[in-house]
Amino acid sequence: MYKKKNPHPASIRKSEATPLGQVINEMFDAYHLNRKVDQTQVVNLWPKIMGKAIASRTKGVFMKDSKLFVTVESSALKQELHMSKERIIYLFREELGKEVVKEIVLL
Repeated sequence: MYKKKNPHPASIRKSEATPLGQVINEMFDAYHLNRKVDQTQVVNLWPKIMGKAIASRTKGVFMKDSKLFVTVESSALKQELHMSKERIIYLFREELGKEVVKEIVLL
């Protein structure tokens, strides 16, 4: 026999009016978009968190899962960032209000 599937949470109609912000948050939850938004925020915050001097010497900042990958041009800067990994993770946690970056990989 044919078994009826449960509807996707984002497609269920509600009888009362819902604030737009709540609808957007429910949609993000239903489609698992929060993680991507968080990752994009981390990449966009890199220059603010690290400052212009360091940001200008780093290329290819991207995230995969909870790892932040940073390509560094200078070996001295790479060593400095390596020693500051925990502090950088802390700065992102403070800025975003949650732990998005769990590891930093320097390339």
